[in-house]
Amino acid sequence: MPSRNTEVLKQIIQALDGLLVSEPHALQRLENVFKSSLLVVAGTETDVAHHAEHLRLAIIDEERGPVLDYIQQHRLAHITIDQVEDAINALFPDRFIEP
Repeated sequence: MPSRNTEVLKQIIQALDGLLVSEPHALQRLENVFKSSLLVVAGTETDVAHHAEHLRLAIIDEERGPVLDYIQQHRLAHITIDQVEDAINALFPDRFIEP
């Protein structure tokens, strides 16, 4: 049964191209290990280049990876309390707990 992480986990398995004895078992193991997490590909070097161009900022190919690393190191790609509130309210109306 696919989970929220299945597509990212499949990309990881494909990257290991033939190094696994059983790709279906590897996928199931990864699904179990990360069942309470959200794995997201937050962006690519192409996204960095596009956004830099839109912002009219100069960046060369070799600088794109460090920009992604900076975003990761500063945990700029994470779930915020506002996002959780929006999601709960959208999915499950009337969940507000009165004080």
